[in-house]
Formats: sequence, C-alpha cells, structure tokens
Amino acid sequence: MHYIFVINGREDKTFITAEVERQIAEVPGLDYEIYHTTGVGDGTRFVRIYCDLHPRVECCFIACGGSGTLNEVASGLVGFSRKYLGVLSYGLTNDFIKCYPDRDFKSLRKLLVGEQRPVDIIRVNDSYAINVINIGFEAVVASRVYELESAGKTAHSVNRGILYAIFRGWRNKVRVYADDERMNFRRLFLCTLSNGRWEAGRYCCAPDADPEDGLIEFSLIRRIGLITFLRLLPLYRRGEQFTHNPGKRKFIRRRVRKVLLQSRNLVDICLDGEILSGHTFDIEVLPQSIQLILPSLVSMKKRFEPIIDKCGEIIDYLMSSPDIPQDEALQFKIRLSIEEAVENVVRYAYDGGLGWIEVGTELDAEGVMLTILLKDAGVPFNPLDKPDPDITLPAADREIGGLGIFLCKKLMDHIEYRYEDGCNILTMSKRVA
Repeated sequence: MHYIFVINGREDKTFITAEVERQIAEVPGLDYEIYHTTGVGDGTRFVRIYCDLHPRVECCFIACGGSGTLNEVASGLVGFSRKYLGVLSYGLTNDFIKCYPDRDFKSLRKLLVGEQRPVDIIRVNDSYAINVINIGFEAVVASRVYELESAGKTAHSVNRGILYAIFRGWRNKVRVYADDERMNFRRLFLCTLSNGRWEAGRYCCAPDADPEDGLIEFSLIRRIGLITFLRLLPLYRRGEQFTHNPGKRKFIRRRVRKVLLQSRNLVDICLDGEILSGHTFDIEVLPQSIQLILPSLVSMKKRFEPIIDKCGEIIDYLMSSPDIPQDEALQFKIRLSIEEAVENVVRYAYDGGLGWIEVGTELDAEGVMLTILLKDAGVPFNPLDKPDPDITLPAADREIGGLGIFLCKKLMDHIEYRYEDGCNILTMSKRVA
C-alpha cells in the first residue's frame, strides 16, 4: 500500500514533520510521500485531486496533526474506494480518536499493522464533519475565538470567547428538525450533533456516541439561565449531563439520521472546530463512508489458562507484538529472554500446570523502551534472588539452575520482580530505538 502523510504546513508545526520522518526512517522500504498543506481547506483539495487522478491506487492518507487536519483529510476521502484514513495524532486536540482509547495513534509501526474499520461521517450541505457539529453557545465561542485570533489577540482567547457567549449565546433563533420532527419552538441555547464523543479537548458532549452505528447522536438544550448553565458545565465536561440533575431535565436527546437547521438570520455552526455560516443547513449521516485504519493496541495483554503445554503459544503471542522491531539481532535477544521467563513459570509456578499466566507488552510514549510483563498466581518466587552462576566453572561443577534468568539479565536492560496481591509479577525492559 502507498502511504501519504498529510501534515499541516504552518511554520509552528515543523516539529510534526521531524517526528514523522523519524518514524518513517524506522520502517525500511516503506512506500510513501509527504504533503504539507498550504492553508485552510488545502488538505481536502489535495486528497480529492489525488484520488481523482489515481482511482485504482490503494493508498492510505495519514492525517498528521490535530482535529483540523483530520477533518480535512477525511472530508477529501468521501466517495472514493480503495482509499483509507490513518491518523498520527500530534495536535493539541484530536477528539475523534478518543472513541478508541485503547489504540496507539502516535505510533506509525502500530498503524502499519492496524485493522480496517468503516466509520461514519456527517455531511453538512457541501461540507463534512467526522467528529462533532455545534450550534448555539459553543459555535458562538468558536466563532469569537476565531475572530480574536485572526486579529492577533491570542491571549486568553478561549476564556474571552466564553465570556462573550455567556451574554450572546442565548440569541439563537434557529428552527431544528431531527428526522422531520420539530425539536424547538423558541430560541435554543445549545445543539450538538455528534459522531464522536469529545470536543474542545475536554468536554464529553456525547458519551454514548458510536462512529460506526450509522446514526447521529443529537442533543439540544433550550434557553436556560446563567446559574443553570454554570451548574451544568462540570457535568458536561465529565459526560454526565444526561444522567444527573439539572442536565437530564434540560436536554432533548435522540439518535437520528438527518437534521435540518433553518434561520432567518445568518448564523454560525462549528464543524470539528471550523466555522460555517449560513441560513439553512441540510445535515445527514453517511454510514460507513470512511475506511479508517485503527492502529494496534497501546499495549498487548492476554491471559492463558491453563498453561500446561502452552509454552510455545505464549512465546509466539509475545513475539507477535508490533512493538518489537524487525531487527534480527534484537529479536533474538528478546525471544531468548521471553523463552527463559515463560518456561520458568510454566515449569515451576504451578503443580501440574493448571494455573494461569498473564503476559503482555507495552511501549513507552517515546517509542524507545519495550516492557514485557509476566504475571502468575503460583508459588511466590523471586528468580532475581538466586545468585548468578559462575560461568567460568566447568558445567559439571556449577550449581543446577539459574542460567536462564542470568541470560535474561544479560540480554535485557532492566528486570524487576515484585509479589503483589497474591501474584508474581516479572517485568523485563529492553531499549528498542
């Protein structure tokens, strides 16, 4: 597959290019190119033109950045086949990927071995949103922040936008129809149409939204007072607005396929952080229109029970981790250490091998240190307490045992043992980058 890395071309985003190039260098033979956007909307234009010119090429466009870059790349992919969406998250906020909290969206290696998953996208007139659409209070905040930052007034722009919206956010004369049902008859305070669950980096606006169910998570608040709003805000941040007072009494909530917004006055709505102005907005969900590549898990973990006759299966599972680089010398050292540690548990932890072992791998945030975990509920035993064998002695003169863990110490960078909650826990760490 051909991979195209789409990176925000702003001068303050050069660190993204450096990090992407570092990760690419760790994958020899990767078929790729890098494209730097030149302004708002350029990512969408580039993706559409490329797909038009290369209809038969199977390729993955990787959005490298935050929510804005992701929106532009996803918008450009609508309607094309054999084209996939990947994400390397480097922005201050990238809310859509929070729908998949167990996936590692910072690792190229995990993206390359990821799985394809069809996800929905929301069409708004001729534009698209893959995460959240806001009408009312939040759109007023976003619009005001955009105005301030465009004028160079970046200091406390978000707080100033909120303050402005507190006094202006109630003035929304918008008629809202959800699946042809009129949802409001007076001014609304806030209306959210969600494909994802989070927005603005810290607000859980739709805790039950599912980007794969073919539906829009619709919620609306009619006009409310300032005191009620201040009481509601902490709930909104935690995603508890639908289950606790005063939120559950104030929200209208539905799962719908289409929404129509109409206003005599020119109004702003916010699509994944971008502002769209108009009088009428025809909104519908496009089910499973984007082929998202989900990277593999942040960490691998699996329990084997019983463990008798499963030594080879356990070792193969650990060695299948995408966190282990394709370096033969490094793989040899890691595999030998895993074999010694696993065989030690299988042979000695349980009488008869009827117990369990939980094993896993985890890579640190920098992609440098690989940690291998082995956990069992067998007889308490710290293999690190056994003295290292004297390898200068002839084999016949050495004490029996101890050579396996000695090899692990030599091959790995760090080994640690602890007995916790009735379990032996052995962790082995190796620098892999």
